[in-house]
Amino acid sequence: MLIDSHCHINSEDLRNNASEIILRADEAGVKKMIIVGCDLDDSLEAVELAHKFNLYASIGIHPHEAEKYKEIPKEFHKLIHDEKVLAVGEIGLDYHYDLSPRDVQIEMFERQLKFAEEFNKPVILHIREAMDEAVKILRKHKNLKLLFHCYSGGIEFLNEVLELGGICAFGGALTWKGKLSEELRSVFRKIPNDRILLETDCPYMSPVPMRGKTNEPAFIKFVYERAAQEKNLTPEELEEIIEKNFERFFQLSR
Repeated sequence: MLIDSHCHINSEDLRNNASEIILRADEAGVKKMIIVGCDLDDSLEAVELAHKFNLYASIGIHPHEAEKYKEIPKEFHKLIHDEKVLAVGEIGLDYHYDLSPRDVQIEMFERQLKFAEEFNKPVILHIREAMDEAVKILRKHKNLKLLFHCYSGGIEFLNEVLELGGICAFGGALTWKGKLSEELRSVFRKIPNDRILLETDCPYMSPVPMRGKTNEPAFIKFVYERAAQEKNLTPEELEEIIEKNFERFFQLSR
């Protein structure tokens, strides 16, 4: 079984072909996916699709969207109880694009961390060029289960992430050529096997050999292939590890 722990089937690029995309994923062996929310409408659609296709969802306000919200949407207080909602996310800080002011990002991030604590939900983190600030904030929320989506903290922050109990998710960049991806693979090899998940982040970050094409969950197989190679594991061993990590982190039972 393959698992895509982070996908955006609710995106403009994919939603109109959701049925075909999910069928292709199923044929590729992808049996579990989390459709991720980035704002209120996005989160509502994620939950709707999760029910329609028997998948999972998360709800959250992405740091890019933080300025649009003065508080956590009231609808989240209902959605958080939905059986398909596994986590709060993706939430965090993005100091690369700064599409919302940094102080606003921090305020919304902290509100959502408290929201996740209140309802005992894991969080899916989007942290870009802001690991220093994020770690300072996360140290105040040590009881939360943390998934670092598209982990980009390098060796520099890895020990702190692991000390916080975090799990690191990797996607298409693990398969890319170039110095940055070589460094990412080096980090990936150092992370304990019980602290990893794999993802597509589709429609973005297509893996080799699908670079230049719109990413989709079926392409997670190429990430699995490279991940198994880097970890010196058989495909079957890696699939078992990822499935156990996914179920443990999101409090699921087989």
